[in-house]
Amino acid sequence: MSEEEIKHAIKDIPVGAKLQLIKSNGDIIEVRLSSHDVSGTEEKDYGELVVPALPPAITVQGGSRFGSFRIEAQEIVKIAWIDE
Repeated sequence: MSEEEIKHAIKDIPVGAKLQLIKSNGDIIEVRLSSHDVSGTEEKDYGELVVPALPPAITVQGGSRFGSFRIEAQEIVKIAWIDE
């Protein structure tokens, strides 16, 4: 999915709602939405340390063991809201 498609898909979904994501590799996962921010980040150079650019992604929470993490937009095929 593109960044705009993801923004459109999650705009009416409240933060904390349970989502079901279908990924491009065929995995179907259930996660909770952590943020409506989907934008990527630019590369930052701090002299000796370079932080690489990150592509657009959705921020989700996968459970108490996994915490919050990003799933890149290009990995997502479909987003479904399954629970509040």
